[in-house]
Amino acid sequence: MTRIAVGKIVNVHGIKGVMKFQPLLSSVQNLTRLNPLSDKENKKHFEMTLVGKKGAFWLVSAKGITDRTTAERFKGMDLYADRDKLPQTAEGEFYCCDLMGMEVLVKGEIFGRVVNVPNYGAGVILEIKTNSGKTLDFPFSKTVFPKVDIEHHQIELVLPDDMKGMDA
Repeated sequence: MTRIAVGKIVNVHGIKGVMKFQPLLSSVQNLTRLNPLSDKENKKHFEMTLVGKKGAFWLVSAKGITDRTTAERFKGMDLYADRDKLPQTAEGEFYCCDLMGMEVLVKGEIFGRVVNVPNYGAGVILEIKTNSGKTLDFPFSKTVFPKVDIEHHQIELVLPDDMKGMDA
């Protein structure tokens, strides 16, 4: 079964085990539908409940975590859900894990591979490791990546004018 990162515990809030959660979901309201969430190794499982919002983060509680000291042990932990619990994507929408490892083509030639799909708040970025070993970041937009072929695990990149002709 495939698991997908759905967010990260970034800090704790208060003394009763509430944690600050940074979601990777477009709608965090459905978080409880994804329970149980797990750590990367799928060894620790959490029944999460949405408690509220604090700034850019959502406040969550987890069954069995009732104090700050226990909650602090999970700070920095990425949380995962079973992919089959996530809704189907609409046309032109993708989960980050769908883009990871994709072969990147420029004018039909292999340019590199997608090695990371970060979102620092201004939108999704595709981090590409080129054939020459360079790592380059591009905004994930229809203009820069006009064609995403999930079936063949390939994505087309249109290089900006100042990069055309560069050695991959």
